[in-house]
Amino acid sequence: LFARAGARVSVVEPELDPSAPSGPIDLRTLAIIPAAARVLGAAGAWALLDPARMQPFEAMEVWDAGSRGRLEFTPGPQHDGPLGWIVESRQLVAALSRVLEASTASVLADRVEDIEGQAPVNLRLAGGGRLAARLVVAADGRGSPLRALLGIPWHETPYGARALIANVTTGIPHGRVARQRFLASGPLAFLPLPDPHACSVVWSCEESLAARLATLDDAAFRQALGEAFEHRLGAIETSSARACFPLARARAERFAQGAVALVGDAAHLVHPLAGQGLNLGLLDVAALLECLGPPVREGWPRASALGRYARWRRSAALDMTLVTDGLERLFARTDSPLRWLRGCGLDLANRSGPLKRALVAHAMGEAGDVPRLARPQAASPPAA
Repeated sequence: LFARAGARVSVVEPELDPSAPSGPIDLRTLAIIPAAARVLGAAGAWALLDPARMQPFEAMEVWDAGSRGRLEFTPGPQHDGPLGWIVESRQLVAALSRVLEASTASVLADRVEDIEGQAPVNLRLAGGGRLAARLVVAADGRGSPLRALLGIPWHETPYGARALIANVTTGIPHGRVARQRFLASGPLAFLPLPDPHACSVVWSCEESLAARLATLDDAAFRQALGEAFEHRLGAIETSSARACFPLARARAERFAQGAVALVGDAAHLVHPLAGQGLNLGLLDVAALLECLGPPVREGWPRASALGRYARWRRSAALDMTLVTDGLERLFARTDSPLRWLRGCGLDLANRSGPLKRALVAHAMGEAGDVPRLARPQAASPPAA
C-alpha cells in the first residue's frame, strides 16, 4: 500500500513464502471481515486468493449454553456481499508475498538488530547491512523486536486459557453459517470451510480442559466436541490433528514513537472470540496511510500525523478489548440471575431490527471511525 502511494519502501522479512498452499485446508484460518478485505483488495492481495480454498459466510448464529438466548443475523439488504470469509493463514501469507515480489518495494531477507536516530531512522541489520528510513512500520508481531528495541512497554495479561483448533467434518452441512456457542468454559466456534461438511473449530477454554482435549483419542475428542456443540451439525465424523495456543490480551503503551509506528499484533492483542485480531491490524495499516496523507510521498512524516494515528488506533484497540473482555466474562458467569439476563439480552437483540443492524455493521467493520480505504464505498472484493 505504501509503495502504491508513491513511497520508496524496503521490507525487512527473514522469510517470504509465495508458494500457494495445496492439500488439506490448514489448521490456522482467519475470519476476514469486508472492511479488512477492502484493504487487502487495495493492496492487490485479495485477487490472488484462491476462491476454492476460502469460504464466505452469509450468516452468524450465536447461542448461550447457560440460557435459551440466541442471536442470528445476516448482512441484510443494506449490505452487498457476505458477512465475511474464512481464509487460510498460509494462503494470505502467500498472496501478500507475491504482492511484495511484484511491487516496487525492495525485500531484504534479514532482521533488524538495532535502531537509532530520529530523522532519518537508522536500522542495523543482522546481516551487517544498514537502512535509513524516514518512517518505520513495525509489523513484526506479538513479540515485536522493534518494539523491544524502542523500549516501549508491553502490557500483557494472560487469560489463563488456551484456544484449541482443529478441522472437522460433520453429518449436516454448515450452510455457509458461522456458529458460536458460549460455554461457561469459553466460546466454541464452528467456522465454515469450502467443503460443505467441513468446519474449522476454535474452542477457547481454561488450560486444564484444553490440555485434556488435546490428549484425547480422536473418537473421544469427536464425542466431547459434539456434546459441547449440542450436535448442532450432527455427528462429528472426522477430525484433524489438533493444536493449542495461549490466549492473552495486550497493548503497547505507545502505538508510535519518534518515526516508528506499531501495527497489528506488535501494537495489540485481543481475545479471538470475535475473530478481529487480523482485521484490526489491517485497519491499522489503512489508518496509518490515511493519517500520513501526502507526507508519505513528500518525505518526512509530521509528528502530528503519527500522533493522530496512535490516538485513533489505540482507541479502536481499547474498544475491541472492552467488548471481547466483557463478553468473555459475561458468558463465563454461571449464577442464575445473570444467565436469565443474558438470555433476555440475546433474545432482545435478535428481535430488535435497529440493534441487529448495528451489530451487523460492527461485525463487518463498517461502524465507528473506519479508515476511508476500508469503507463500503471503497472498491469491494468479490462476494465469493
